[in-house]
Amino acid sequence: MHDHAPPRVSADAITRTATPPRTKLLIGALGLLVVSVALCLNRDLNGDLYLLLFSGRYIAHHGPVGYDPFPTVQHGQQWLNQQWLSELGFYEAERGVGTTGITVLYALLLGLPLTLLLAAIRRKGTIAMIAVAALYVPGILAIIHPRAAGFTLLLFAALVLVLLSGWGRWAGPVTRSRAILALVGLPALFALWANLHGGFIAGLLLVAAVTVGLAIDWWRRLPGPDWDAIALLGAAGILGAVAATFATPLGPDIWTYVASFRNSGLKLASTEWEPVTNSLPAIAYLVAAAAIGAWTWWREPRPRRVMPALVALGFLVFAASSMRNLIFVAPALAFQISCSAPDRAAATSRVVLGAAAAGAAAAFVVYGFLGVPDAHRVGNPAVQYAIKHPPSKGRIVAYAGPSSYMLWRAPDTPVAIDGWLEHFTEEELRANFGILHGSLRDATPYVRRLNAGAVVAYLPQAIARLEHHGFVAKVRGPYGTYLVRNRAAGG
Repeated sequence: MHDHAPPRVSADAITRTATPPRTKLLIGALGLLVVSVALCLNRDLNGDLYLLLFSGRYIAHHGPVGYDPFPTVQHGQQWLNQQWLSELGFYEAERGVGTTGITVLYALLLGLPLTLLLAAIRRKGTIAMIAVAALYVPGILAIIHPRAAGFTLLLFAALVLVLLSGWGRWAGPVTRSRAILALVGLPALFALWANLHGGFIAGLLLVAAVTVGLAIDWWRRLPGPDWDAIALLGAAGILGAVAATFATPLGPDIWTYVASFRNSGLKLASTEWEPVTNSLPAIAYLVAAAAIGAWTWWREPRPRRVMPALVALGFLVFAASSMRNLIFVAPALAFQISCSAPDRAAATSRVVLGAAAAGAAAAFVVYGFLGVPDAHRVGNPAVQYAIKHPPSKGRIVAYAGPSSYMLWRAPDTPVAIDGWLEHFTEEELRANFGILHGSLRDATPYVRRLNAGAVVAYLPQAIARLEHHGFVAKVRGPYGTYLVRNRAAGG
């Protein structure tokens, strides 16, 4: 054990000048820029939105249930619906403002976390704020369409601010307010988070990284929170994990849900579960983020602290393991910058502020010309025909997006799968996408496995092979062909 002197407090921690008005305006302009860019890039009402809507409608009328109530191949089986509260919220929002209103609200939801992060580093200079904003935009591309992960991004940014205020570099000894924040506030945040989206795991990782980093720096006798404050944060992380486990309808099964993402069949439907090494742009993004993190660490006065660098490094590795985790990179680097970078007194340039405001205004104008998004892909003519003319026997095999759309428009439509991809077994997913990809010469075993009576196919190879094995095209269009199984032909 070491004897620790009271934390050394620097002059800049004691004398805090008010945030210049231009800095506040820059934060607002960059936040609006993200909102406007999100509106422009969200051009489709995709399957993720309709998944939230049809699930939310069921929950609104029946409450959370533990079995799959929808006409899929998993009907009646255990349903680990972890994000039920997000679904309910999206459904109620749709009732109030419609799907177009949801896209606007969601764009605001994506802009708010950046505003919080920039507020946390507002004293670190214009370059630091622009760097974080520049990293933030590519990171949110994977969730640019309305989905529950938007709540995770907001709550992760909020957690960053809580940890900076309660356990930042110049935090003093444990106070009553900090104890309440740790033992009540943080567990409550994780309880809410666990009912909204499975990304609460990232929040627990952040608390763990900060706790371990602070403990190492305390052992090195560096300025910072005392041991009682560090132990309090560790206890808060444990209570947060307990709250996430028992404050949801799933209970301990929430960890079974988290483990379901190890299903290798998910990669057949989406690239978001793949490692970053499969994408050159993602690799370039992580290299740029790592360079900013390394520069921030190098410029920190010696002795350099472990905690901020551990947070940044940990989430760079976390992001490298899966494309969907790129959303955490910018918040983690904002955390490091807030802890490690020196304060800068220079006011924001009028040129920079004007450029940010002009960019936001231009993006809003572009959005006005583009018009509101619609469901022309997931709700294409082939899908519309399938809703009105389901097969007399069997299920409709389709991608998750169109299947979710069909369940929203007609809840009794017999589909093979829906947007809950992690809910289905690897064999079921391989059968579904084996038919859709046309990857086998004879899809008959997969057709029998899913009891496929019809298919909404897109790939010419898949369409040709289905027709060769007894499927008849009823509707052909640019976004899909609806084929019905001709049982008389032995298909």
